[in-house]
Amino acid sequence: MSAHKPKPPTIVYEKGVFCLENEWFGLRSSVSVLPALRLLHDSDYRVQFIHRDVATRAELEHYLRKWLMEKHAGFEVLWLAMHTRKGLLLPGDVRRHDEKMDFDQLEQALAGRCTGRIIHFGGCRTLLLPKARIDRFLRVTKAVSVSGFLTEVDWTESTLFETSLMLEMQKHPATRRGMAALRGAMRRMRPLECRRSGFVMHIRP
Repeated sequence: MSAHKPKPPTIVYEKGVFCLENEWFGLRSSVSVLPALRLLHDSDYRVQFIHRDVATRAELEHYLRKWLMEKHAGFEVLWLAMHTRKGLLLPGDVRRHDEKMDFDQLEQALAGRCTGRIIHFGGCRTLLLPKARIDRFLRVTKAVSVSGFLTEVDWTESTLFETSLMLEMQKHPATRRGMAALRGAMRRMRPLECRRSGFVMHIRP
């Protein structure tokens, strides 16, 4: 008897994931989102991914430039799996101001180059910003959407949620209408997690 092989939906909008991750809990910790990416790749959706560790702002800037290269156009999803605060990325030593990247600096690095691309912030409270500020980021970068959490999130719970999010992204086109459908699907499928984490997805106006 042959084993039943699950089939993906009839229509799959393939989107590679370009993931930049920093150290979460110190050198002795092996915590990483890499197993989640491997699960997505080994699933019947065969999600392609690139994963790189970043430990400094310079490394973050370097890999952002790599993501924007034409040869990586098939990796439409940027997953920034790193410590964050309100409007602030913390890829390196949080005690050093020059190792931080604020929303203005990220906007400048991506300005005009994210057409058809999606950005997800995996840290805490990143998008706890006025809607007008996020709308400006979307207009300037031309990204289709940005998503993230408004609260302090548990690492394991949020990573499980994000794995589901990355999978659901394969079922919707990278358009404003597609992202609206994705947002609605996540709210229906994961209502408790959405409320508890303050998950939001902003779509380019």
